[in-house]
Amino acid sequence: MSPRPPKKELVALYLRYRSLVDGLKDLPNATQVTEELEPLLITITQAWHASTPLPVRKLLINEALGSPATIHKRIHQLHEAGLVSLDAVASDARIKLVVPTEQALRYLAEKGKAVQLANR
Repeated sequence: MSPRPPKKELVALYLRYRSLVDGLKDLPNATQVTEELEPLLITITQAWHASTPLPVRKLLINEALGSPATIHKRIHQLHEAGLVSLDAVASDARIKLVVPTEQALRYLAEKGKAVQLANR
């Protein structure tokens, strides 16, 4: 019994996926969001989107994002790139919430558009 030939639609799906991944690298401001910074930006944006922005302290203990020193450095890189802001909590100025900026939301919206186009 000979193996089945690969399904053309699966090959086409993978080729669209590769095209999408390559296209995402060419988005405006993509150079600011490196592979190291993107998981942190996504985590920050997901929390903000769920209406529960994360304080710096909570991000620092998220082992999946790296060591506290690495996370701290990356938060500041995102801040310097204009992708996140550090907002003080009104009731306690010592607590800083990390929230995505308009620029970060535009960047992620462009990625969303690219995904939409790839699924057509």
